[in-house]
Amino acid sequence: MTEPRTISQTPAQAVVFLETLAAIVEKSPVTYSADSAADLAAHLRGMAEAVTSEAHVNPAELNTTRQYAALDWHNEAVGVLFAAEHRPTFL
Repeated sequence: MTEPRTISQTPAQAVVFLETLAAIVEKSPVTYSADSAADLAAHLRGMAEAVTSEAHVNPAELNTTRQYAALDWHNEAVGVLFAAEHRPTFL
């Protein structure tokens, strides 16, 4: 029997996830109006800032996590946002 695999999550990963989610919401306001998308993105960024300050995230670790995530999330964003209704927002 194989052991279940888990990836430990760090506060830096949570921050980068929230920042990435904010960028996706901002670039693709299909479900929301452009103003609502901007408001939601700002709220998500505020959450990321709160995690950063309250968890005392190491700036170097956060920077490294952002660099790795930029590669991973770029691929995810392309996959998710490849649908025709999203294309005009990426031109």
